[in-house]
Amino acid sequence: MSFTGDERAQSVQVGAVLLFGVLIIAFSSYQAFAVPEQNREVEFNHNQQVQTQMQDLRNAIVSVPGQPSRQAVSVQLGTRYPSRLVATNPGPPSGLLYTDGTSNESQNLTVRNAEAVNPETADYWDGATPRHYNTGAIAYKPAYNVYGEAPETVYEHSLVYNQFREGNITLSEQAMVDGRDITLVALNGSLSRSASDSVTVDIEPKSQSSRTVRVTNATATSNVRVTFLTRLSALEWETLLTNEEYVVDVIGDEGPESLNEVTLVFERGQTYRLKMAKAGIGTKVTEESEAYLTTVGNKNVSVAKGGSEEIVLEVRDAYNNPVSDVNVDGSVEGSNTGSLTTDTESSDSDGRVKFVYEADQSTGTGTHTVQFSLDGLGSFNGDSPEDVSVPVTVTEANQGSGGGSGNSGLIYNEDAFALDSDGAIDGGVQFSVTNEVGETITITTVAVDAVDEDIDYLSDSYRNDREPAPQENELYIEADTDGYTDFGGGTDIPQVIDVDNQDRSLSGPNPVMADGSIATFHLFEFERFGGQIDMNGESVTITVTYEPSSGGTDSKMFTVTPGGANTNRQPNADFTITSYKSESNGKWDFDASPSSDPQEDIRAYEWDLSGDGIFDDATGQTVQNRKVDSGTMVSLRVVDSEGNADTVRKEVP
Repeated sequence: MSFTGDERAQSVQVGAVLLFGVLIIAFSSYQAFAVPEQNREVEFNHNQQVQTQMQDLRNAIVSVPGQPSRQAVSVQLGTRYPSRLVATNPGPPSGLLYTDGTSNESQNLTVRNAEAVNPETADYWDGATPRHYNTGAIAYKPAYNVYGEAPETVYEHSLVYNQFREGNITLSEQAMVDGRDITLVALNGSLSRSASDSVTVDIEPKSQSSRTVRVTNATATSNVRVTFLTRLSALEWETLLTNEEYVVDVIGDEGPESLNEVTLVFERGQTYRLKMAKAGIGTKVTEESEAYLTTVGNKNVSVAKGGSEEIVLEVRDAYNNPVSDVNVDGSVEGSNTGSLTTDTESSDSDGRVKFVYEADQSTGTGTHTVQFSLDGLGSFNGDSPEDVSVPVTVTEANQGSGGGSGNSGLIYNEDAFALDSDGAIDGGVQFSVTNEVGETITITTVAVDAVDEDIDYLSDSYRNDREPAPQENELYIEADTDGYTDFGGGTDIPQVIDVDNQDRSLSGPNPVMADGSIATFHLFEFERFGGQIDMNGESVTITVTYEPSSGGTDSKMFTVTPGGANTNRQPNADFTITSYKSESNGKWDFDASPSSDPQEDIRAYEWDLSGDGIFDDATGQTVQNRKVDSGTMVSLRVVDSEGNADTVRKEVP
């Protein structure tokens, strides 16, 4: 048999070649189309992850006010593709995390026309000097192999957004403006990291506290303004601030390079709470030093001959935050004007500096000036931010309140509770009293003194152009005839509130209570370190002064504790009054040793020797050799370590 010319094996070879070609085409298609699409999904998911991490970074930055500790945030700059048996992947994608403008002093945020309500703070925040703060942005720029339309994710001015070629999409709300609260966090330093792996970014508080400075427009024709550079347009910021009723205009202008200059214009006639902080990132972070000196606490210092009084100051930086370990010099002007126990004190961790003024028997009565300075008393200038003068009034005897009984017929109903008026924190206090005097009375003043000395401000949350109403003014008293007082931006406490004082932004008549009637008091809202505080469990001493219809003046003092004090643990206040050295010369010794506490943990003895309802005249278990007029109602407040308090009043013989 002959096989010459048989070609049957060629078909097998051709089939194998064709099959191999099909496999090559299939593999090429997989490599060219399927692998990139799968890798694109990997890159897209990574980008979503980075956007979440950038929001975590934003949260760490905006929380710097009141956050003393460094915070670390991890950002995954790149990602890895899944392993493949036959197909190949490109190199792993990376990303760049970098700061923009945060170490360039010409790129800053500026506050204009803002004048502080506190006169001493107003030496720095004078409304005429623009205050500049270097800040900028931090951004993540991906370098993907496939996902070419990925956005650049940017943080600036409390906001995170995605920046696309055709527009921007915000990922978070702005936190710069919230009603009358203005919070500005500057970002300072230099960072540039490019990698495929994760990096840790440290956010370091360089200037922070919970304090606020209350500011308003400097002149009748000016507005508080905040100007900053941004990648967003003025229209985009206007949209973000749509619900902020106190922002009356958003002005846009061209900035350097590709940035826009945006100015927020705030409504005139309002008092704004300005909180500032500085966050450090990366390298080249600058330190902050002292910028000004200001007073804190009681601004009206009064001392009887033979007595002493503490004067408290605070050293602050340009962000209004405390600076520690700074020496402050002090002295008293003139001769026979009293003295300070020390000439120099150093600021503590809270920036506080405490001096003690003493008035001996040779000190002349009247008002004397105590000077304090950061840069030496030789160049003292009362208008300089570094210098502060404090007037001290020295008297022969403290003035009484007009007499009256500690057991007057105005009865506190033990019904205080905390509540909130603006959907935030239970910062208000409501309580009632019953008139059992036996006749109609007219309430004239209300003294408010929180047991916690850091609770130092009372401010309602509503605009001044609203009709007076409970919970919408600092003080509102519902009685047979209502009374109210609004301070147009709040008031320091302790405070004696003259209900019908026409110098206030808004005040009504003195409240009138018929015999046997009940009056409800509304105090809104209490603040500590510039922010509202939950008043549940916080004690406040109230002194209500009133005039019976038959004539004269009387008062009632009591302590309210919303939510109730722990009566099983509450201290019991008591004291004795004896003549100094058994001589009837008008000088008295006051001894609180009869006071007691179930846990034996009395923390403070606080005295009101003038009868005004404010416990700022002396501290300590005993007070000796004090000139106090006969008939004056002297009060003692005893506070334990848990903040529970009790008060007692006695009349000087």
